[in-house]
Amino acid sequence: MLSIELLQSLSPSTDSSLPKVRQLYLSLYEAIVTGELPNDMTLPSSRLLAAKLKIGRNTVINVYNQLCDEGLLSSDGRRGTRVSYIRQTDDATRSQTPWPLATRSASFSHARQRPDSFSPGQPDTSLFPQAAWKRALQTASRLPAEQLGYQHSSLPQLQSALSRYLATYRSLRVQPQQIIITSSTRQSLLLGAALFTNQGDTAWVESPGYSGAIDAFRHLGLTPLPCEIDQQGLVPVDTDHPPALVYSTPCFQYPRGMSLSAHRRAQLLTLSREHGTVLFEDDYDSEFRDDSQPGPALAANDTHAKVLHAGTFSKLMFPAVRVAWLVVPESHANSAHACLRSFGGGHNTIAQAAVAELLDNGSVTRHLQRARHVYTQRRNVLLECLSTSRTLRAPANHTGSLNMVLSLLTPCPISALEQALLQHNIGAVPLERMLWHKPSVRMSREIVIGLGNVESLDIPDKIAALDQAILSV
Repeated sequence: MLSIELLQSLSPSTDSSLPKVRQLYLSLYEAIVTGELPNDMTLPSSRLLAAKLKIGRNTVINVYNQLCDEGLLSSDGRRGTRVSYIRQTDDATRSQTPWPLATRSASFSHARQRPDSFSPGQPDTSLFPQAAWKRALQTASRLPAEQLGYQHSSLPQLQSALSRYLATYRSLRVQPQQIIITSSTRQSLLLGAALFTNQGDTAWVESPGYSGAIDAFRHLGLTPLPCEIDQQGLVPVDTDHPPALVYSTPCFQYPRGMSLSAHRRAQLLTLSREHGTVLFEDDYDSEFRDDSQPGPALAANDTHAKVLHAGTFSKLMFPAVRVAWLVVPESHANSAHACLRSFGGGHNTIAQAAVAELLDNGSVTRHLQRARHVYTQRRNVLLECLSTSRTLRAPANHTGSLNMVLSLLTPCPISALEQALLQHNIGAVPLERMLWHKPSVRMSREIVIGLGNVESLDIPDKIAALDQAILSV
């Protein structure tokens, strides 16, 4: 016989949004697999159980039949309905081997949970006009039926709109079909490396730099080689063995902020022309430079060099839009779409159509002008506050963007500094954490802060809290 407690647990609840048949199935399933109903135990007849639970008999019959089909119950007319599930013993459960974590997983960088204040790489998501985004989504929802199914390529409307955008803002003239829409810069990195490199190839990567590039290249079996950063940007490695790929942020180096000099641009383009090296240009943060107009895209300088141009709307609009792009040679566009599909790169057609609408109706341009003004104002307030800081020194040259690298007047142990920043609710990051080729560095001399998630009026108090955090180390 079933205990009163078990009958109560099987009784469907009137407050649940699930139908009674689903509730009873889940309750019986749980009781059987956990051993509350042991193997070979005889269950009440469907008529009797329905009466006790005050539900329809057909509900019980349907549940019994499904559990019989799944091998948890067996039904014999004379013996009744019996449990036919032998639960593993605790000893057997404890003897199971652990999950076999792949060795490659140890090489992936782990995102640290940080407070919002001064976290680098974060845009102010409240700046983009929500009303314009909602209207664009409404327009996108009226796409024809053939564009709502599985797509084998990027949305033509967005490719055309992006082609015009790149020509205007980055002096980059490409055919719409060259633009491959991805979900993020990380996905663009995977796509570019998968298309144009082989396992075991060498890739030059900036250090300090973007950890997502390291993850992507290691995932595909490349060997990252660090390139230091000076006032002219990426410093090419002195080697007789040219790399298969170079990753750089030439317009605004992340995180230090300088542009790649004309001399270094020429060096990289020559490297590509003479040795076939693919240059992956991450157009990071170029929209928010406020000291001068950004230089043309690296891909616009030399048609004979092999340059992949990548960008994203995560900073320009907001990260949740998940729309980015990679410009590839027109002859390889079909291969790029096939490669993107092969590792699960989908095409969020609704989001693509909404972004295309916002580009075409001028909303993106108007937002960019406003956002530049807001970030410039925050930067000016920040620099004024830093002039009286007891622990920090602002850079001599600041060229705009959402991030800034500040020098510590006194070096601090990295682990203690990170703990103090967390305790004071500050999301700043020691620059040394971005030196991916020097994981053993213990002292911090610079920190990276972001302006995307702190209001101008809050900056004085946040700088005071940052001072207190550093002084407490």
